[in-house]
Amino acid sequence: MKIKRLLSLISLSLLCTLTFAHEFWLEPIKFWLKKNEKVRIELMVGEDYQGTNSNGHKYQVLKLDHYANSKKQDIRNKVSGDSLSSIDIAFAREGNHLIAFSNTSKFIELEAGQFNEYLRTEGLDNVIKVRQQSNDTLKSGRELYQRCVKTLIQVGSEKDDTYAINTGMQLEIIPAQNPYAQKSKGPLAFKILFGNTPLPNALVLAWHMVEGKTTHEMLRSDKNGNVAFPVEQTGKWMISTVHMIPNRNVKKADWQSYWGSYTFGFY
Repeated sequence: MKIKRLLSLISLSLLCTLTFAHEFWLEPIKFWLKKNEKVRIELMVGEDYQGTNSNGHKYQVLKLDHYANSKKQDIRNKVSGDSLSSIDIAFAREGNHLIAFSNTSKFIELEAGQFNEYLRTEGLDNVIKVRQQSNDTLKSGRELYQRCVKTLIQVGSEKDDTYAINTGMQLEIIPAQNPYAQKSKGPLAFKILFGNTPLPNALVLAWHMVEGKTTHEMLRSDKNGNVAFPVEQTGKWMISTVHMIPNRNVKKADWQSYWGSYTFGFY
């Protein structure tokens, strides 16, 4: 019985750790489309740019907007599926089409060791420093977390500036150049904004999947919130980052985090 109980505790510990290691992203079945071609976009959660459909029953959608041709359309009514994590949509105009999603915050509590390791993994040095200064490193982490994610789809051959729209989410990742206008492998810069202000020293990851194999690079944003990665025109890409701040209502949680991602691809 003691062995079974120990195994159960270990499994629970691993589950909590994995729960917080998960990225969240928008994944179209195809990133390049013809006019009026229907595509399914999945709300995904997982690790290493591989995952499963998010459970949309566990949160409310605050924002699900389609940006194109200098216009914004609320498409929350297009969410469907048993897990409320699929969007079926077609685009009538050529050019860039940007989809932005944000949801209500969810609560999680991790014991001190797990929370400290999670902070180190995500590069959240600001929170580590505050916990050390407050002698809180032995306290559990009580956190609310919210997703702020975007995906870029190319329809036809026309290019435009939709890729760079600031959608107004609390955490924004904005490419400095159009990912679909690049002709060869080269640096692609991104600006990280938090509260519409450049976010310095954020740990930013560039995930690249080709034929089912994922690689990634990580860099810190500079003092102006900028970071650049070499991007080649193969497979699919996700740029992601996490930012955490003290939560205003300490009765609900000690911390509030925002998880951002921006996906694009070359198929």
